[in-house]
Amino acid sequence: MSASAPTEIKSRLRAELRARRRAIPASERRRAARRLARHYLRLRALKQARSVALYLPMASEIDTAPLRQALAARGVALYVPKVARGSRLRFLRLGKANLEWHPHGMPQPRSGHSLPLRRIGLILLPLLGYDAQGRRLGQGGGYYDRALSRLRGTRRPLRIGLAYACQQVDALPHEPHDHPLHGVLSERGLQRFHHRHP
Repeated sequence: MSASAPTEIKSRLRAELRARRRAIPASERRRAARRLARHYLRLRALKQARSVALYLPMASEIDTAPLRQALAARGVALYVPKVARGSRLRFLRLGKANLEWHPHGMPQPRSGHSLPLRRIGLILLPLLGYDAQGRRLGQGGGYYDRALSRLRGTRRPLRIGLAYACQQVDALPHEPHDHPLHGVLSERGLQRFHHRHP
């Protein structure tokens, strides 16, 4: 296998998984987002978090709006990513401030109070694909990999991917900069992964 093989495999999988996700009818997407929120609220390990980092969806990502609304109603502090200088992610408190769009199409807050990831109780990440070992395939920009690198050597906060169940694949190639997830929450519930985190 050549050194470029993992990159080539990931590129092919990204195209395939984007098409798979876009093929989900709008009504099913809305239903999946509501089911995901209901599963979250039944899981003690997740619902006890008093601060949560999550994303504002772009393109065909599973919508976090039902979950955001439920968590905000319970007084949970919500933080969302903003691309800062050096392509680093900062996590800003989600408020009523106007949103802006990053050139890659990601909605993000213009400003707000930021909090280091280490001080946030739970991180809910977007993804394109995942496998049964907890490997995550992102969009390819490396934003979350860089953010998670600051958590290397820690088990907290929990890192949970949000996805449609159809985004699971048999296996993803692993590269040194990849960070495994503790679980993935989909419309079918929470799938936990048991592995050692470096």
